[in-house]
Amino acid sequence: MNDSPLYLAKPDLVHYEAYRAMREEWLADGSQLSPWFLNLPVNSIEDFARLVKQLNDAQFANADPGYCTTTSHLVFDRAGTLVGASSLRHYLTLEGIRYFGHIGYGIRPGQRRKGYAKEVLRLMLAEAKRMKLYRVLLGAHDTNVGSCKTIEACGGVLENIVPDPEDESQLVKRYWIDIQPD
Repeated sequence: MNDSPLYLAKPDLVHYEAYRAMREEWLADGSQLSPWFLNLPVNSIEDFARLVKQLNDAQFANADPGYCTTTSHLVFDRAGTLVGASSLRHYLTLEGIRYFGHIGYGIRPGQRRKGYAKEVLRLMLAEAKRMKLYRVLLGAHDTNVGSCKTIEACGGVLENIVPDPEDESQLVKRYWIDIQPD
């Protein structure tokens, strides 16, 4: 039995209203949207339907050839509140190994400081293990102290710090986490 206060759910149209509210909260807060798919504009249920299809296609290798297969989740608490999102790249591209790695996750502003980031990362490490990924790379901006602490608390070992390819004035801390096979 899963004793986690959170669970991962495959994005689906039934999540549209919750997703829209979460994204609006994030945009109003002005903090970084993470993982990547939260940056895609969703202004209608039709936009969300396209996003759900894009995420499904990305999971099953029907994506843009420049990207790798990726499994994406919405993260809910046991009361059914959408608290964040996560993604797991099935392998690293050259860009992935140079910067942000296998796992991306984010917790919406109103749900932060509850230990959810650490729990989401723990759930994503379990997903990586199920996929037989025993060494995963994660990246976080050096100014995102909470994310760096979360990664370190989950076993992350700092390899180096590199400039963000999209904004070289920002630095990305790159961490490796080793996962023990069964």
